Amino acid sequence: MVEGRRDYYEVLGLSRTCTKEEIKKSYRRLAHKYHPDVNNGDPEAEEKFKELSEAYAVLSDDKKRDHYDHYGFSRSLFDDFDPGSVFSEFGFGDIFDAFFGTGFGRGFSQRSARSRQRGSDIFIDQGISFKESAFGIKKEIEYELDEICDGCGGRGSQEEDGIETCSTCGGMGKVRIARQTFIGSIVTTATCEDCHGTGKVIKKPCSKCNGKGYRKVKKKIKVDIPAGIHDGDQLRVSGKGNSPGMDSISGDLFINVRVAAHEAFRRENDDVISEVEISFAQAALGCKLEVETLDGMEKIAIRPGTQPLTKIVLKSRGFVQLNGYRRGNHIINVVVKIPEKLGREERELLYRYARGRKEIVN
Repeated sequence: MVEGRRDYYEVLGLSRTCTKEEIKKSYRRLAHKYHPDVNNGDPEAEEKFKELSEAYAVLSDDKKRDHYDHYGFSRSLFDDFDPGSVFSEFGFGDIFDAFFGTGFGRGFSQRSARSRQRGSDIFIDQGISFKESAFGIKKEIEYELDEICDGCGGRGSQEEDGIETCSTCGGMGKVRIARQTFIGSIVTTATCEDCHGTGKVIKKPCSKCNGKGYRKVKKKIKVDIPAGIHDGDQLRVSGKGNSPGMDSISGDLFINVRVAAHEAFRRENDDVISEVEISFAQAALGCKLEVETLDGMEKIAIRPGTQPLTKIVLKSRGFVQLNGYRRGNHIINVVVKIPEKLGREERELLYRYARGRKEIVN
């Protein structure tokens, strides 16, 4: 094989024993997939389409296929190439006409030029508090977007009849560019520079939007942020993105939710984790304390003889499952605080306690 050139059978996804009908069927399927019109003129897709066309030109011809099977690629494969062949004189759209007989190529190009243009998406960050993420909240969000110009209604023209069909592309929005290759003349399509792909030329541009058909504005919308949402989750609001002008489809608004840290709580899955400090005496004798939860202050009981690292579980006091209804738990880690400094009376009491339990102390 020539360096940098793929095997023709591999290009078409076929075995070397494939039939002529299988070759045509595979080319038909892949050509639909990589046709430049389908891929908005994507250069990578265009190269794949040309690679497919070259492979088909060789493998669909019995003599050329036999030569290729025995000797591999060589320029002699194209020495006697018929200039009247579909690959030498037709553009990409016309290749479809020749194979499928439906006018698919030209018709698709015209439909593409006239199809409704979609605006770009907008991405913004929105901060919420820890408790707001637990219970959900309706937020009013302000952001900037491109909106259809109210001065011209998105036409881009001051006058309703101030728009003409582009003479360069004939209103198609695309122009064809022919170039010579070793397999003949290949015709590619490109966006028309005079009308920027719209197929129209504005005689008197709107003074508000300078002929663009849209303006940058600030907008406020109310968004429901659901209970149980995580930090970094993204919400999509359909149709609230940028608009490229009249008869267009607005893009979407994507909201990246940022949950602020809480001074006492942290989240693990749908559980809330916190700590409570108690003294040695409270751990030994037990006590009742009031602790903060997502639902407010709540009393908990510390049992006598509670050990360090004990966990107290408050059922259904955690987060609601996102798009669900069950709540996680609130888990309280009990931390027994040992005093670093003791008074004389406190030390004497602890010595008496230790001696009574026959414990070794300093």
